[in-house]
Amino acid sequence: MTRIGLIEWFGRHRAGLVTAIGYTTAGVVTITVFVYLTFPWHQLSEWIRINIERATTLKVSVENSRVRFPLLLVWNDVTIHLPGPSNRLLWSANQVSLGWPVTAILRRRLDFDFVIKSLGGEARGHLAVRRTSLGTRYHLEATGKDFDLAKLAAGLQLPAEGIEGAVWVTRFEHDWTNSDFLQGEGILSLEAKRVALKDFQTHFSKISGNISLKGGMGNLENFSAQGDALDLVGGGSLLLRPEVMESLLNFSSRVTLRKPSGPLSLLTTMASKDGHLDFSLRGPLGRPTPYVNGTPLGSLRIGGSDSSIGTQKGVEISRKIPVESQRPGGPQL
Repeated sequence: MTRIGLIEWFGRHRAGLVTAIGYTTAGVVTITVFVYLTFPWHQLSEWIRINIERATTLKVSVENSRVRFPLLLVWNDVTIHLPGPSNRLLWSANQVSLGWPVTAILRRRLDFDFVIKSLGGEARGHLAVRRTSLGTRYHLEATGKDFDLAKLAAGLQLPAEGIEGAVWVTRFEHDWTNSDFLQGEGILSLEAKRVALKDFQTHFSKISGNISLKGGMGNLENFSAQGDALDLVGGGSLLLRPEVMESLLNFSSRVTLRKPSGPLSLLTTMASKDGHLDFSLRGPLGRPTPYVNGTPLGSLRIGGSDSSIGTQKGVEISRKIPVESQRPGGPQL
């Protein structure tokens, strides 16, 4: 009886309900269009850009910006520089899209969803900003896929010639307060797939590792590489500096030789009988010194002769691995 009565009630009031729904829909659309047309989007764009600079102590430039209906801010040709006399380019993106969810607007919260297209790949994530008694608190989380390994290496001022592969960010989370980004706490998990080092005539099916960050110190954990010439497992530490490529790296690993060929075949003369050797990198991140079995690579001697690894066949290795070399200029992404 109740169900029949409800159906009858809807039947008698159907015209009124349709009218009410129509007016409500028209009102929502009108308000949305009004906000879209009258909202100071340029000021919002500048406010976000300035606050990113304050939160990271970096210089952010946007070539042009526009708005997509209903609440999506799009930046094109974004660059980030290190402030100061050098004004060095740290990173660039073809496009950055910032969405402000309606639920966050209604709750008066600064929560943004973003999509970044850069280095041939795409990153998606979320940024939340909160006011606390200790200052402004930031929480950032993101994932990314298909970043070009050669472009990424060039951006970090590392050797990029003859490198192929794709980099995936499987997890990135970071929390920090005010502008102390490097003093924050977080974790970064990376994977590189289909990696080819043409100059060394070798391929890796997968390279992966984690970097946990806390109080300006990074720990490199669970680093591994599986390739046709060798396998590698290792870890280490990274003492961060404001100039990131000047951060101090201390990385150690255990290498298991498989079937090295080309320049890497030289490693067999340094390995133990079971095909193992120790490999490490120490020094500034942009120009670390490589060590094999605890000895700097450039001073190793082979088979008791006076020829160092930096001569004859070994010259190819020492040329491709930077040994205290300087790289002027910024990254070209």
